This record gives sequence, C-alpha cells and structure tokens, in this order.
Amino acid sequence: MSGAPKRYFAAPSAVLLAALALSAAAGAVHAQGAPDGEARTLAHQGVARHFYLRNAAAAAAGPAPLVVSLHGYRGVEQALAERGNLSAIAWEELDRVAVRERFIVAYPHAWLGRWGLNEGLKDVRLGDGRMVDDAGFIAAMVSRLVEDRMADPDRVYLSGFSDGAIMTYKLLCAAGMPFAAAAAGGGSMYQRDRDDCAAAGPVPIMVVAGTLDAILPYDGWLFPIGRAMSIPETMEHFRVLNGCTGQKGRLLPERDIFDGSRVLEMRWTGCMIENAVKLLKVKGGGHNWPGYGALPDEWRGWAGPHNRDIESAEEIWKFVGRFRKRREGP
Repeated sequence: MSGAPKRYFAAPSAVLLAALALSAAAGAVHAQGAPDGEARTLAHQGVARHFYLRNAAAAAAGPAPLVVSLHGYRGVEQALAERGNLSAIAWEELDRVAVRERFIVAYPHAWLGRWGLNEGLKDVRLGDGRMVDDAGFIAAMVSRLVEDRMADPDRVYLSGFSDGAIMTYKLLCAAGMPFAAAAAGGGSMYQRDRDDCAAAGPVPIMVVAGTLDAILPYDGWLFPIGRAMSIPETMEHFRVLNGCTGQKGRLLPERDIFDGSRVLEMRWTGCMIENAVKLLKVKGGGHNWPGYGALPDEWRGWAGPHNRDIESAEEIWKFVGRFRKRREGP
C-alpha cells in the first residue's frame, strides 16, 4: 500500500498522488540492470492476467525454487502502463540473489494496480462486475510453472510488500495454497483474514516492519472496510498457527550509524517447524524494505526513515530458502 491509510475511503488528494508517484519511482529504480526477464500472460476468469518471470535460466537443468513477489499499490494509470513494461514491477536486489542462489522469481501484476483484498475496494472488479480472483490467478501461475517443470513444487515461496504484504497474509490463510514459506514487509494482517483463516497447519513466515511506518502504521489502523491489526497481533496469529512456545531476540549489527534506526531480530522457539516465525522489527524504520541502496529523499519524507543495516532481499532468501512444503499423508 503506497499511500496514507485514508486512501481506502477517500479520493486521493494531489499530495497523496505525489506520494504514490514517488513510491512507484522508488520501485522502478530496482528494475534497472536486472538479469533476463520475460513478460507472460495467463488466462484466468476469461481475461488475460500478466506476470513477469526473472532468471528462468535457473530451471535449465530441472525444476528450481520459485519466489513469488507481490508488488505494492499502483494507481490505475500506472498499472495499465506497466502491462506494456512489466519489468517495472521487478526488484533488482531480489533478482541478483536469485541469480546467485539459482532460483526463479515470478512477479504477478494486480488487475488495475490493487490486489483483491476486499470487495469494498475500488478497482478490484472486472468489466462485467465480477470480483477479481487474485488468489486463483496466483495459484494458477504457480501451477503453470510447476507443470512446465520450471518450479519445484516443494520449494515455492511467497513475498509481498505493502498491499502485497496484506495479500501475502490473505494467501497464507487460503486453503490449498502451494507456499512452503513466506516473507512480508510494510504491512500487517487484516482482522477478517485472521478470523477466516483456513490454513490447515504451520506456515513459516518472516515479517519486516518499521515502527515509524507512515503509510501502514506498526500499531494497526481502523478502516471503514475492516481493521488492520498491529504487527504484534499479526505475529501472535502466526505464533499460534505454528505452535511456537518461546521467544528470543537480539539487535543486529549496525551497518549505517546515520540512518536513525536499528533492527531487532525476534525469533519464536518451540514451533512445530524449527525457527518458523521471525520478525525483523525496524526500530525507527519507515514504509520500505530495509536495504543498502538509497531511496529518494522525497519518498523517505512521506513514508518514514530508511534502514540500511540489512538487505531485505538477502534476508528473505536466507529465511524462506530453508523450508520445503509439508505434504500430508504417509
């Protein structure tokens, strides 16, 4: 979600639109100089849905791990333009890790720039009025890559930022999803998704959240369409889901003493799957993925400070890459 919380129920002001544009610009920086990529389409609900595939060469010798990366909010005009240039939704740092670690990355594209999180949102319906089925589209995309022997079905992972983080939690609570582990940044879980959660067993997850997030507050927000829980409430849901009984924490090394923030790593212990729940609490951090590269001053002014002690793309793979999909039965 690349806008102030009130954008859910009011038309964006000129100031907010400027902030959204800055968010898009910040994301576009990550798409420069990336490895090989391919724009693909998939028919779902009778319409063409789009996704961008990076580092397909990793599957040359057989199925490779797959990371599905969900982008944040886009305005309609930007989203329509991106259909002709899907590389704009890629994340260069994650692509670089993919080349080194030999996994592929799929970037699905929201229908009109916004994931189908709730029926009350604008721009989440098709032309005939049907609700966009993003969960079905993303599941179909994964199935296609598995059927094509590109993706290893036991090593499919999910990541999302902002609106993509909210969608990540929603997908993890949908029955039959193919993900072995997930990472979410810059967003908390909606109470309705927690209350309706249909996850059948443990779901390993890492969350990255800034305590000074100026877009999706760390302490949650009450919207007319529902309540965004706080990050601690979100973590408690996944603690219970994963059967964790203890907790440990440590401050990570401070790489940049001038960024005004520190990263507290919190790990839950005694889980059904070892080390399955982790929070990187960015004390003094804003609405962004922590990373070594710089962000525009204008965006940091809107979204909050940018931590440079960790590289989030590295942390994501370091966490999710350890897990394999749990299969039921003998």
